[in-house]
Amino acid sequence: MQKLTMFQKLRLSFVPQILYRSEDGHIEITDSMENGRPVRLLTYDGIRESGIYLDERSDRDPLFYYMQTLKEISLKYDGLNRALLIGGGGMSFPGYFLNCVPDGQMTVVEKDQKMVELAIKYFFFEESDRIKAVVDDGAAFIANKAKELAACGVDSNYNKYDFIIFDAFDGNKASKSLLSEGTLKLAYQMTSDDGILAINMLNEKPGVVSMQTHFCQAILRQIYRNTSLIICPQKWNCIILASDRKL
Repeated sequence: MQKLTMFQKLRLSFVPQILYRSEDGHIEITDSMENGRPVRLLTYDGIRESGIYLDERSDRDPLFYYMQTLKEISLKYDGLNRALLIGGGGMSFPGYFLNCVPDGQMTVVEKDQKMVELAIKYFFFEESDRIKAVVDDGAAFIANKAKELAACGVDSNYNKYDFIIFDAFDGNKASKSLLSEGTLKLAYQMTSDDGILAINMLNEKPGVVSMQTHFCQAILRQIYRNTSLIICPQKWNCIILASDRKL
């Protein structure tokens, strides 16, 4: 990644550079400065959907605090080798995950083909033998994958996921279709014995957990043996964890 000069950084501090704006005006990608470092942001109707640093530590330091929390989860729990991410956006988290888990592989499900194209062009995303992008609705993907597993007729970890992450939003709220009891039960069927489901949720305000989050965790307590709620730094996001392993 090209290193910016001091002049370029100073200019971005005062005048963010617009790299892309969709014809309908919903999506915008800009370069600017945050935390004294150059960043690239993707916003949808002004809501920050994806972001990365643009300096030499970009592949190690997530810009968004909830992604830092997900990275720490990847490092804390062993065996999270086969991962599924629902909601790709700018596709920034897969790179952090693969750096944390040397043997890891990740499938990313993103419902909008345009978002995948933007991730490739502006956020340095590329598929490989370790990462695969699938264009599909998240809830539909889970339903179809659960059917495939059921058709195998074998209750084993084969083809199940060790780490399932829900990071799909409708505006500023987590996708309702993903948080339904039916979809969460299907996600459980796809979770390996020691696997973990992680759901990114927005708080009502810093540190104030939303009722949607409480309801979701209550459902998960009826499905998985253990759940946990992590408040992310700056407290705008929280991560619900659910697993049959000790958390």
